[in-house]
Amino acid sequence: MKNTLALGAALMLLASAQGVRGASASASELLEKGIYTEETKGELSAASQIYQQIVDNPRADRSLVAQAQLRLGLCELKQGHKPQAISALERLTQDFPDKDKLLALVEPHMPQLLDDMLRQIEENYIQEVDRSELMETAIRAIVGKLDARGFLRTNDMEFLGTNDMVEVNLSLQQKIAGIGTVLKVDDATGEIVVTTPMPGSPALKGGLRSGDRIVAVDGNDLPSEKKLEQAVKLLRGPVGTAVTVGVRREGSPELLAIQLVRDTIKLPSVKGDRYKPDHTWDFMLDDQKKIGYVRLIQVGHQSPAEMQAALNELKSRGMKALILDLRNNPGGALAEAVEIADLFVASGRIVTVKGRTGEQVHDAKAEGTFSGFPMALVVNRNTASAAEIVAACLQDHQRAVVVGERTFGQALVRSLIALKGGVGTLKLPVATYYRPNGKNMNRFPDAKESDDWGVTPDRGCEVALTDEELKQYEKYCAAREVLSSEATPKADFEDHQLQKALESVQAQLAHK
Repeated sequence: MKNTLALGAALMLLASAQGVRGASASASELLEKGIYTEETKGELSAASQIYQQIVDNPRADRSLVAQAQLRLGLCELKQGHKPQAISALERLTQDFPDKDKLLALVEPHMPQLLDDMLRQIEENYIQEVDRSELMETAIRAIVGKLDARGFLRTNDMEFLGTNDMVEVNLSLQQKIAGIGTVLKVDDATGEIVVTTPMPGSPALKGGLRSGDRIVAVDGNDLPSEKKLEQAVKLLRGPVGTAVTVGVRREGSPELLAIQLVRDTIKLPSVKGDRYKPDHTWDFMLDDQKKIGYVRLIQVGHQSPAEMQAALNELKSRGMKALILDLRNNPGGALAEAVEIADLFVASGRIVTVKGRTGEQVHDAKAEGTFSGFPMALVVNRNTASAAEIVAACLQDHQRAVVVGERTFGQALVRSLIALKGGVGTLKLPVATYYRPNGKNMNRFPDAKESDDWGVTPDRGCEVALTDEELKQYEKYCAAREVLSSEATPKADFEDHQLQKALESVQAQLAHK
């Protein structure tokens, strides 16, 4: 598909141009003749020769030469002469380097030309291709072109296909219809393993256990290709529908058939350090010293309500200090990040959002503020986006001591724009946000360590992890998710960042 992509790239260069005026009578007549020969008579070879005459005429008006050069390239494409087509279109961009002098000329023709190009590829390309696939390729190429301008980093702007959007919506809405189990692939055997059934889920109520190996769904073996993806797809479905899961369990000689009824599964974003016996999270890290611990793993639509519920529970249990853990939080929704920050700050600026059309400010309100206790906030290099809004706000208002390592520096507001025809969705950067003190938070591609970006831990509170330690921390987090009768998961990992946060809040309590 190299030639297709090269041709698409050449056409995309044309879409950044603006027009030229003027007319040469003979060249103008030749152009009309060429268009008639091409579109009415369908004589592509003859039309190409006419267009070539205009291109080779040094006295022809350059606006007409540009049109002829463009039509020549497309004529060659229609005839299946891909190298000649690419050469003609590349020559157009070389002969007219000032792209701002081409747009008015070619822009009115672009929809028709692009549609014609797609149709020609569909009908004549050496292999059969799908139009939706071609459209997706073209869109991704345009996104890549903008991504390469130096203002954005990789994936700051993205094209999301239908499956991508399903996952994005699940993350933001925090609910799904299915059986409610976390799955993984056993690297040694390739089998699908139940990591843990989720609290209150059909999987837990129906008897699925951690370590069970799913080998069949509704009596059919799992496909050999993309097993995990296919298993997830088969286990999800409308609420109230039944599904039978074929399970091989350690110690059981026979294949177990467990029938479950799908339900709405809530995907919590606010978690504690460990589970209580009733399978709810315990948010009190140290019950004797009354130090609370809340882990926010993403910022979804339900996150503010979850956070408020956790804080109310801790308050009822006599919480004296709080650790808020934002490590590995990739962010999420701007509005919900503002709501979460507002829970801890009574007044003042939370964040400023600046776009092409102006700026918007978000300020805290006194109502509903949780105050009167010291806080430590733990971040790492994977704390990003909406999570950084919370971290920067609490740091600038001196509401929390920030512990850990410098955050990612993703301070772009990205809108999800559904494209017509159901092709997909464009995640488009539309604004940049700034912390309460007015400083930049976004890490641009050429940013230096000395520049303002992200959130840096308070002095004396820097605790960096090596790549290996970060992997151990992530494994430890995964172990905490497993429903177990043990009070805490067994792990060799020593969480130095959390320990530093504990020392911080204890010191603050000592000085109260």
